[in-house]
Amino acid sequence: MLLAAIDIGTNSSKMTVADVSGDGLLTVVSEVSEVTRLGEGVDASKRLTEAAMERTLEAIERFAADARREGAVEVLGAGTSALRDAANGEEFLAQAKLRAGVEIQIITGEREASLAYAAVRSDSTLKIPADTHLLVFDIGGGSTELILGDQNGVERSKSLNIGAVRLTERFLHSDPPTAEERNEAEQFVRSALQAFELPGVVPRIAGIGGTALNIAAVTQGLEKPDPDAVHALTVTQRAVAEALQRFSSVPLAERRNIPGLEPKRADIIVAGALLLNCLLTYFQAESFLLSARGLRYGLLADYAKSRQ
Repeated sequence: MLLAAIDIGTNSSKMTVADVSGDGLLTVVSEVSEVTRLGEGVDASKRLTEAAMERTLEAIERFAADARREGAVEVLGAGTSALRDAANGEEFLAQAKLRAGVEIQIITGEREASLAYAAVRSDSTLKIPADTHLLVFDIGGGSTELILGDQNGVERSKSLNIGAVRLTERFLHSDPPTAEERNEAEQFVRSALQAFELPGVVPRIAGIGGTALNIAAVTQGLEKPDPDAVHALTVTQRAVAEALQRFSSVPLAERRNIPGLEPKRADIIVAGALLLNCLLTYFQAESFLLSARGLRYGLLADYAKSRQ
């Protein structure tokens, strides 16, 4: 059965079209991602702006039309942090249904975390041993999901209100951000991470999401962030720290030209890299495993299994 899943995040909107079997096995047909910045200003106002809604709705309309042309029998939709926080989120959902024929679920942080974990754990291409204690992170625009588990499933998870857009809007106002601004952001992130108790042993770390993918692409010297080229790549903490220093040392106009970095993500990548560097330090991890798969894969597999 050919299905499509759209993930409407705080910073970007993404769609995967895949042929899905009843046991949840996915064969990807196509993927698309676009920086739509739905959560612009939500941290301060708790409302979606008209411009942000229009950008994102236009993308959803295009995505859904393309998926149906490819033969998708169902187009699923999930909204995360920005839609959870926005007082006018229901207005956006109604417009998405009217204009694109897509019913978007606003999923909880816990649901988002479980889908992210399932997407990574079930991916045989990552070659994660079954007995591995695994921590999956997903750095988004408005929140960061942390999920700890083993082969039996999720042990515990936490959705933290720290993300690349949120940190940028709160702390990083200069171009480039000053050392003082970066220090304030770092203190905020370190404090937020304390809400997730450290496990007894250092787990294997795996990451999903646009921040991790773009940083991986930059560390590899790619021309653009190619998911296929960086999927299953191991990225060291040292490489992340070096990327953070590189992003922090130049103004936005120069960051937009850094090979491997999506230009529309350049204004929030300092915050994203800072967050990732703090996360790896907190969990005493020397590296992380990059997965180009996200919660869309969990949505597709769940839907297929529910129709068995």
